[in-house]
Amino acid sequence: MAKRRKKRKYGKKIFALAIIFLFLLLIAGILLSPVLEIEKIIVYGNKEIDSEEIKTNINSMNILLLTTAGLEKDLLKKIPKIAQVEIRKNIFKKTLNISVVERENVGIACKEETNNCFYIDKNGAIFEDAPKTSGSLIILIKDFSSQEFFIGKKILSEQIVASIIEIKENLDYSTNIKVNWFEIHTDPPKELKVIIYGNWYILFDSTKEIEKQLSVLKTALDEKIKTTENLEYIDLRIENRIYYK
Repeated sequence: MAKRRKKRKYGKKIFALAIIFLFLLLIAGILLSPVLEIEKIIVYGNKEIDSEEIKTNINSMNILLLTTAGLEKDLLKKIPKIAQVEIRKNIFKKTLNISVVERENVGIACKEETNNCFYIDKNGAIFEDAPKTSGSLIILIKDFSSQEFFIGKKILSEQIVASIIEIKENLDYSTNIKVNWFEIHTDPPKELKVIIYGNWYILFDSTKEIEKQLSVLKTALDEKIKTTENLEYIDLRIENRIYYK
């Protein structure tokens, strides 16, 4: 009797395991079935990034197995030029809608030690290799600090980038001064050194209000500094004062 009971219990366990195995096999078959493959991927919002580049970086083509949060994180890591991405999937239609916001280039940042240059966005992140260039048409930032440069790294704060843009636009449109490039010597930068065409420079305190410093500069150019021809520098770092040589 005891042996029969053991055989029955053993048989029930085998039967239960077989049922579980068949169930798991059925689930795996459904999940891996081509019936659940994504049929349509729609990418919009991209201008410079090729849609095919985005599609080839999708980690799963199974509409059920694919997680939108995981894919969003993966795309941001693999394609640094993407600033924001939102993904919606429709299980019944087996479609993916991928909305992309690209990083906008506001200038070029160059690491002087290595001579490597990258495009930089308004948030201070470098996202793509760039040529080393010069001229007044584009913001050029030369970094002499000890920080490392690599694609995807945030090298400047949004406030510093905004200050650089404000200085460039103000000098370009409110004075006859043309900016050649900006220099940064510490991380984070305590001052912004602006190299001007004509081989002189202006020093701004990056921790203080740029608008006030620009106002002091404009007043000095209107009332004190009649010509910039023989200037070596203008120093605006002392509040409400200006030093020049």
